[in-house]
Amino acid sequence: MVETLIMVLGVIAGFSLLKVKEHRRIAVVNLNNKVQLIAVALIIFIMGINLGSMEDFAHKMLTMGLQSLVFAIIPTVFSVIIVYIFSKLFIVKN
Repeated sequence: MVETLIMVLGVIAGFSLLKVKEHRRIAVVNLNNKVQLIAVALIIFIMGINLGSMEDFAHKMLTMGLQSLVFAIIPTVFSVIIVYIFSKLFIVKN
């Protein structure tokens, strides 16, 4: 619930930028990009700390790698299928 509220607030903040002058909007977007980059780097760093603190990390690497591969492949395959279906339904050929 909190995540949804944060997302909605972000959408409202982004929508409100449409009324701001362009040079100001560009500055805010650039600042947002930098904050996002720092946040992602921090998340990756914290995940590294978490993985490094596991005693049996070397033994779990294969399992975690396979799970990561599955979690990457399944959404990609379903995205391609859905895009294919929707493109057949909604894109009109000349």
